[in-house]
Amino acid sequence: MRYLGMHTHSHRYWINLLSQSKYQDMAPDCYNQGPLVDELEQRMAELLGKPSTLFFNKGVTCQLAALKVHCEQANNARVLLHPQSHIAQDEHDAYQAVMGLKGVLVGQKHHPLALADLNGHEDAAMLVIELPLRRAGFKLPDWQTLLQLRQWCDSHQTIMHLDGARLWESAPYYQKSFAEVAKLFDSVYVSLYKGIGAINGAVLAGSQDFIKACQVWRSRLGSEMWSTFPTLITALEGMDQNLPEIPKWVVRAHKIAAALKTVHGLTVDTPQTNGFQVRTEADCQTINQALKQLSDETQLTLCKPFAEADTAEQVFTEIQVGASHDDIKTEEIVDFFGQLIDRTKTQNNSCN
Repeated sequence: MRYLGMHTHSHRYWINLLSQSKYQDMAPDCYNQGPLVDELEQRMAELLGKPSTLFFNKGVTCQLAALKVHCEQANNARVLLHPQSHIAQDEHDAYQAVMGLKGVLVGQKHHPLALADLNGHEDAAMLVIELPLRRAGFKLPDWQTLLQLRQWCDSHQTIMHLDGARLWESAPYYQKSFAEVAKLFDSVYVSLYKGIGAINGAVLAGSQDFIKACQVWRSRLGSEMWSTFPTLITALEGMDQNLPEIPKWVVRAHKIAAALKTVHGLTVDTPQTNGFQVRTEADCQTINQALKQLSDETQLTLCKPFAEADTAEQVFTEIQVGASHDDIKTEEIVDFFGQLIDRTKTQNNSCN
């Protein structure tokens, strides 16, 4: 099977990567201490331009610690979140159930946050901004909007935190370095397993006092692992191999999207990162059956299964460009989606 975007690697893939890594001879880590951890945290601090960083085994835990510390220091439990954000949608309200915080949802469902969305919410401890807003179609606010949001936070003594799981893929849109984007935020979370391609893991960046306080919560949340060397080694390998290539993935996403716009019956977003949505009119079950059949036949995995869109009779899917994208030609992708639309129509007609 050839994959356009992220996918699950085999055990053999990870074992081979670890056994061939130049980092395998470094001393073992133990409870988040050791040269591998030091190397990762130091390099992340340099990339993000922050005084201090902290390694976590999981992004959810990372952001729970960040939200709790910021709110404790502000003596205020109110957190401003976009309704489509990962924290609001995909973590079973952990920040409320576990941390006792209160989420205040702001913003429009299909659009990234704008300054006007914050009117009337001046009493919050912090604002969380997800770059990009994945569930809205990997959408990003423009640079001027980010500056306005920063100014608003400064004016109201509100902490501005970045959910930067895909910061690596977002920076090319702004034509800024990671540090220039991160500078707008008081704290930054980044993922190690998405674009970077580690087995798992996350890093939190901010001031030294903030990170020191988060270290306590990392332990309280059960993230003091005996050893996480597979994560650390694959993260460092990903920083060496994948991170420099991500701008090319964004360029490739633009080329693929432009080509797919020629497929009749397909509505294609213009990418701002390496990911974008496509939509069509179809029955969800029918098109997903056709998608699986075509994927099995061609040995191509190009997108996620389709889901129902808000618009009547429309379905959508996500396309992401990842490390193995060069193994698939754009012409193959266009042909795949052309066949998918045709097969779905044929199956629909046979059922009518």
